[in-house]
Amino acid sequence: MPLSDFLPDDSPPPQRRYLAAGLVLMVQGLSIFAPMAVLGGAIRWPDSLDFPPAHMLPLLRDQLSAVRLGYGLYLGYSVLFLVTGALTVRLAARPGPLGSLALVAIGAAAASALARSIGILRWLTGSVTLAEAHAAAGLSAEGRAAIEMMQAAINAWGGAIGEALGVAIFASLWAVSTSLLILRDRRLPVWAGVTGLIAGGLVAFPSLELVGIAPPVSIVLSTTGIQLWFMALGLLFLWRGVHRAAGDSGGKSA
Repeated sequence: MPLSDFLPDDSPPPQRRYLAAGLVLMVQGLSIFAPMAVLGGAIRWPDSLDFPPAHMLPLLRDQLSAVRLGYGLYLGYSVLFLVTGALTVRLAARPGPLGSLALVAIGAAAASALARSIGILRWLTGSVTLAEAHAAAGLSAEGRAAIEMMQAAINAWGGAIGEALGVAIFASLWAVSTSLLILRDRRLPVWAGVTGLIAGGLVAFPSLELVGIAPPVSIVLSTTGIQLWFMALGLLFLWRGVHRAAGDSGGKSA
């Protein structure tokens, strides 16, 4: 189904749009657990994000297949966020052309998906190359130390882009702007907007690391809030889609 079928909206959302959005949001909310399970069992993710390179590089090489699977799933989850963000905005906004607040939200979703993807790719490209080089026979202590320094730099750079920009700043901007849209246009219940503001505030906490402040909550806890919001919206959309389908069937039979 083309994206143009979802974004232009000159009439109340049809049943299939609610059902499609509900399914996408449920997948978005639940799919984070797949990479968490794979990477958690293989490399103790997310604790491994803070492992020193001397520990992380051999672990990465030993668990390379699991790392590729886990981060591959995480990459798919991150790209899906753009679809999730656009669908949610379209259903939250009033019929007709999207306004500036809705466009800000969709832009933030796109920036979040891109930043997350760049952050994830560090584990599927540069870090893998460094892990192989780190295990090379005959490598001097100075060479190994240089590789470890490069890995530390790549991890810090990729983490700032993926976790701080992608997961925290841009995802928070999307959640807050979408929630304000919900509260303004009232096409969705007020609770959806209020809980979205809370989820957006929680998911922003990891960005404090950019200014040298330790976040008061872990990245796992902060992202759990927005995952629960995804699933709550998904259930709401599915309920509306089923309710509309039942209403249409009743009208036809009458």
